[in-house]
Amino acid sequence: MNRNFIFVFILLATFSMVNAIPHQLRKGKIKFHSCMSKTDIIDVTVKPDSIVSEYPANYTASGKLSHAIIADKTTFGVTYFVADGSVPLGDPYKQYFDKSYKAGKNFTISAEDVPTPLLSKVYQIYVNIWDEEIGTIACVFTKVNR
Repeated sequence: MNRNFIFVFILLATFSMVNAIPHQLRKGKIKFHSCMSKTDIIDVTVKPDSIVSEYPANYTASGKLSHAIIADKTTFGVTYFVADGSVPLGDPYKQYFDKSYKAGKNFTISAEDVPTPLLSKVYQIYVNIWDEEIGTIACVFTKVNR
């Protein structure tokens, strides 16, 4: 009887642990939302999907813009902020487009090894496309709660 009790206890403990593991590993995909009403919205993906403090991340942005993208003039930027968006965490990342795109044409840009600052438990990520003459063309953001 004592062996059966121990076996059942170990079996239940194992099932509890196995059932809990997928919930810890399953994290929601980072979803970006428009941050300004008069700018275009772009699709942004981040790898790894679960960003780690002080380890670089890879960003890919794509979409169609209402303004032209001009090589060596238009920039792609990533900035991390504290939870309320008021103070930047670390330095903003900026990369110039190396190819021009006409307004309304699909574009894609990849930024590899974007530095990630020391992140707080809750933070925001802003991704934007900026032109020297026009200003912000596209802007999206997400709030992350680790």
